[in-house]
Amino acid sequence: MSQLINRLLKPSVCKNVIRSHNKNVRMFSSSKSTYPYVLIDHLLKTTKHCSNDQVYYADKKLVIKDQGLAEEVREMMTVGFSHKDGWRVHLEKSEYSSKSLMVVSNTSFGPVKHHLPPLSSSCRIQNVAISNSVDIKKEDLVVAVKFVGSDVSLCKPFSDSSSGWININTSGSVHPFSSLTYSKKNKKFLSVSPSGKYLWYLDLHFDEDNVQPNLSYLLFKEDPLQKLYKTDLEDYIWRSRTDHLVESPSGEHFLVKWFCEEDRDDEKIIQKTHGFMVFRADTICGELINTQDIGNLCIFLGHGEAFCVPASSSPGLIPNSIYYVGCNFGVHDIATNTTTNFYTKDKVPLRSTEFPYWPLPLSY
Repeated sequence: MSQLINRLLKPSVCKNVIRSHNKNVRMFSSSKSTYPYVLIDHLLKTTKHCSNDQVYYADKKLVIKDQGLAEEVREMMTVGFSHKDGWRVHLEKSEYSSKSLMVVSNTSFGPVKHHLPPLSSSCRIQNVAISNSVDIKKEDLVVAVKFVGSDVSLCKPFSDSSSGWININTSGSVHPFSSLTYSKKNKKFLSVSPSGKYLWYLDLHFDEDNVQPNLSYLLFKEDPLQKLYKTDLEDYIWRSRTDHLVESPSGEHFLVKWFCEEDRDDEKIIQKTHGFMVFRADTICGELINTQDIGNLCIFLGHGEAFCVPASSSPGLIPNSIYYVGCNFGVHDIATNTTTNFYTKDKVPLRSTEFPYWPLPLSY
């Protein structure tokens, strides 16, 4: 990988960057690098100062025309990841179902591979959340699937009484394109309403015969949305929006609003990321406060659970940033409100139609 980077970028700049990183890690040995974020950090920093016709930075876009390097970045940003406690969910295709979820683990329980009941071939998965916590017994583990639309289904894969998926009637109370997350602090699955003004939550200890989700009002303490729509109405009114709740390792919650827009390329409509808004969220009192500083944390958004880790947990992570994958790959600087989308051509975003996950930092 280091040879590929040296070939694409100016040698004098690349050697200095690689030399500084080599004190701690062996740089870019393969697509399965121990430190996948170092490559991303390297590209973001060096291409702003040096570029060529294969890799360059222009108009808040990082264009990676070299096919091999673009694939390296895509693979590094979509590798399956484990939670802190070792549980994760894979999406697989089997001969019996086009959508087969499998729970895997490498915890104190030992290696586990457990296929979940099949899902309908017509459903479209928005994301998967899992009640991953050290104080939850294996038989109480819950997997929740949020579909495109407001439907949610639950499954207890290791429960003797569980025979399949429990479908939740949300009555449209969940944002159709937003994610579901599990809060270790609240011991609940969390999401938001379509308007973004209500917190949607589902208690982990539910009655399988009568699962009742709840709503609580979210108060924008500084009313930033009203101010936003008054001052930047033309810039945001045509943007699509998804909302994502994320919990930090210390139990702090953030609500991330992800804004996208449509762009046309050769008569194709392509969705690209326009920007983000981040709020500190008190999920108990229901208060939201707009922020441009989440400290030494990084937020990760994809089709898995949104999650948050300290930047110090892995070399190459940039503090106070959002990393995102899916129809767009890129990095957002929260402090400067700068969004850098990754492209393979001038108008072709780096993207993946697979089930994208982020590789987890080593110490998480």
